Amino acid sequence: MSTKEFTQNIANDGALRRRIFRILIGSILTLSLCYIYLIGTITFNVLARKSLENNVNEINSRVGQLELESIALANSIDITYGKEMGYVEAKGTLFANKDSNTVALR
Repeated sequence: MSTKEFTQNIANDGALRRRIFRILIGSILTLSLCYIYLIGTITFNVLARKSLENNVNEINSRVGQLELESIALANSIDITYGKEMGYVEAKGTLFANKDSNTVALR
Protein backbone atom coordinates (compact mmCIF):
# COMPACT_ATOMS: atom_id res chain seq x y z
CA MET A 1 0.00 0.00 0.00
CA SER A 2 1.47 3.30 -1.04
CA THR A 3 1.27 6.54 0.87
CA LYS A 4 -1.23 7.94 -1.61
CA GLU A 5 -3.59 4.99 -1.12
CA PHE A 6 -3.21 5.23 2.66
CA THR A 7 -4.13 8.93 2.72
CA GLN A 8 -7.11 8.28 0.45
CA ASN A 9 -8.31 5.54 2.80
CA ILE A 10 -8.07 7.95 5.75
CA ALA A 11 -9.89 10.66 3.79
CA ASN A 12 -12.72 8.29 2.87
CA ASP A 13 -13.06 6.54 6.27
CA GLY A 14 -15.08 8.84 8.56
CA ALA A 15 -14.67 6.63 11.69
CA LEU A 16 -10.89 6.62 11.35
CA ARG A 17 -10.85 10.39 10.86
CA ARG A 18 -12.92 10.88 14.03
CA ARG A 19 -10.61 8.57 15.94
CA ILE A 20 -7.50 10.45 14.75
CA PHE A 21 -9.21 13.78 15.59
CA ARG A 22 -10.04 12.58 19.13
CA ILE A 23 -6.48 11.36 19.65
CA LEU A 24 -5.11 14.73 18.51
CA ILE A 25 -7.52 16.68 20.73
CA GLY A 26 -6.72 14.40 23.69
CA SER A 27 -3.00 14.89 23.10
CA ILE A 28 -3.40 18.66 22.91
CA LEU A 29 -5.41 18.71 26.16
CA THR A 30 -2.91 16.48 27.93
CA LEU A 31 0.04 18.56 26.78
CA SER A 32 -1.78 21.77 27.75
CA LEU A 33 -2.41 20.45 31.27
CA CYS A 34 1.24 19.41 31.58
CA TYR A 35 2.33 22.86 30.39
CA ILE A 36 0.07 24.63 32.92
CA TYR A 37 1.33 22.37 35.71
CA LEU A 38 4.98 23.01 34.83
CA ILE A 39 4.51 26.78 34.57
CA GLY A 40 2.68 26.80 37.92
CA THR A 41 5.41 24.73 39.56
CA ILE A 42 8.13 27.01 38.22
CA THR A 43 6.27 30.10 39.42
CA PHE A 44 5.76 28.73 42.94
CA ASN A 45 9.40 27.61 43.12
CA VAL A 46 10.59 31.10 42.15
CA LEU A 47 8.39 32.65 44.83
CA ALA A 48 9.60 30.17 47.43
CA ARG A 49 13.22 30.87 46.49
CA LYS A 50 12.73 34.63 46.87
CA SER A 51 11.13 34.09 50.26
CA LEU A 52 14.02 31.90 51.38
CA GLU A 53 16.56 34.44 50.12
CA ASN A 54 14.81 37.15 52.15
CA ASN A 55 14.91 34.91 55.24
CA VAL A 56 18.61 34.23 54.73
CA ASN A 57 19.30 37.96 54.40
CA GLU A 58 17.39 38.68 57.63
CA ILE A 59 19.22 35.92 59.48
CA ASN A 60 22.62 37.11 58.20
CA SER A 61 21.76 40.62 59.33
CA ARG A 62 20.79 39.36 62.79
CA VAL A 63 24.00 37.31 63.02
CA GLY A 64 26.00 40.43 62.17
CA GLN A 65 24.22 42.38 64.92
CA LEU A 66 24.87 39.61 67.43
CA GLU A 67 28.56 39.48 66.45
CA LEU A 68 28.86 43.23 67.07
CA GLU A 69 27.16 42.86 70.46
CA SER A 70 29.51 39.98 71.32
CA ILE A 71 32.58 42.01 70.38
CA ALA A 72 31.33 44.97 72.41
CA LEU A 73 30.73 42.75 75.44
CA ALA A 74 34.12 41.04 75.06
CA ASN A 75 35.85 44.44 74.92
CA SER A 76 34.08 45.56 78.10
CA ILE A 77 35.62 42.73 80.16
CA ASP A 78 38.74 43.75 82.06
CA ILE A 79 40.52 42.86 85.32
CA THR A 80 38.31 45.08 87.48
CA TYR A 81 35.16 43.51 86.06
CA GLY A 82 36.59 40.06 86.77
CA LYS A 83 37.37 41.00 90.37
CA GLU A 84 33.85 42.40 90.80
CA MET A 85 32.47 39.05 89.61
CA GLY A 86 34.58 37.19 92.22
CA TYR A 87 37.46 35.98 90.11
CA VAL A 88 41.01 36.20 91.42
CA GLU A 89 44.26 36.47 89.57
CA ALA A 90 46.07 33.14 89.28
CA LYS A 91 49.54 33.02 90.84
CA GLY A 92 52.21 30.40 90.48
CA THR A 93 50.74 28.77 87.42
CA LEU A 94 52.54 25.92 85.70
CA PHE A 95 52.65 25.55 81.96
CA ALA A 96 53.60 22.51 79.96
CA ASN A 97 56.25 23.22 77.35
CA LYS A 98 56.97 20.76 74.61
CA ASP A 99 60.54 20.76 73.45
CA SER A 100 61.78 18.66 70.59
CA ASN A 101 62.72 15.72 72.87
CA THR A 102 61.22 16.31 76.33
CA VAL A 103 58.22 17.78 78.10
CA ALA A 104 59.12 19.95 81.09
CA LEU A 105 57.09 21.84 83.65
CA ARG A 106 58.16 25.37 84.46
